[in-house]
Amino acid sequence: MCKIICLLLTLLSLAGQAAAVGPTEESLTFQVVRAVGEEVLWESPVKRGDRFTIEYRHSSDHTPVRDLFTIGDKGEIILIEESYLWYGAGLESHPDVGKTDFSGDWTRVRMHRVFPRFLLRVGEVADHVLTIHGQEVPLLSIAKGRDSVWIRTKKGAKIR
Repeated sequence: MCKIICLLLTLLSLAGQAAAVGPTEESLTFQVVRAVGEEVLWESPVKRGDRFTIEYRHSSDHTPVRDLFTIGDKGEIILIEESYLWYGAGLESHPDVGKTDFSGDWTRVRMHRVFPRFLLRVGEVADHVLTIHGQEVPLLSIAKGRDSVWIRTKKGAKIR
């Protein structure tokens, strides 16, 4: 009888530990992919909630720009802030886009713009630099100027 009770207590304990670990979460891979041919140029594992930036120089106005993104709950890419020192054509400025903060040196436009993936033309003048997990990746180091690339996440194997 003692063996049965001990076995039941052990099984209950193990079941409790498994529940405490929680459900498995599907892993994600962040990718920069050449649009023509879908060639993966660079990739890194990511988790939902991770953040990354793309910094560049506006191609005609030469204003420095920093875009801040996060990985959403469904693996989507969400632009949450665009910052710039002075306005250049095509940058966020409309009051309906988000909350604009003019209090510091940089103008910061906070928003929530969702992209399942987004297309970017690698700029020779813009000199785009992707930074994720502290690693800087100049896009001109993995693609040619004027190449169109997709920035996306791809679902991978299950992890705990």
